[in-house]
Amino acid sequence: MLKFETSAVLPCSAAALRQFLGCPANLPEISDPDIELQILSAPETVQEGARIEFRIMSFGLRHRMAHEYRQVTETEIFEVLVDGPLPAWQHRQQLQALGPQQCQLTDTVEFQLPGGMLRFILTEERIRESLTTGMQYRYQTLQQMAESGAIG
Repeated sequence: MLKFETSAVLPCSAAALRQFLGCPANLPEISDPDIELQILSAPETVQEGARIEFRIMSFGLRHRMAHEYRQVTETEIFEVLVDGPLPAWQHRQQLQALGPQQCQLTDTVEFQLPGGMLRFILTEERIRESLTTGMQYRYQTLQQMAESGAIG
């Protein structure tokens, strides 16, 4: 599995951020608009064993995917791809309190490249570029929301 990891320090409590991230309805707001994230079905709040089904636009293709939440705690949300274009995709979000109104969010994504013709479109380099751009957007948006009081 290939690994991508990044993190950001945000001006809000870890508990407030966890509550925000634990609501799938908030995901489109913090996702890069270029991927056109559309939630098809999801629980109101993340819970182990629950699924989220969604569509995204990436690399000029519209993909329908499903993730299952495998581990959900006060400091972590871990989900895995159960239906989609890649053979494997795991996303772990970990929260660490740094103070009463400051926390660190670390996102770790592990993935496998597809086979066949799709491998020429979904290359490791392109996936990493997309993850970098997406996480920058995510962290900037979370920063702005925390500063405005929308989180916490």
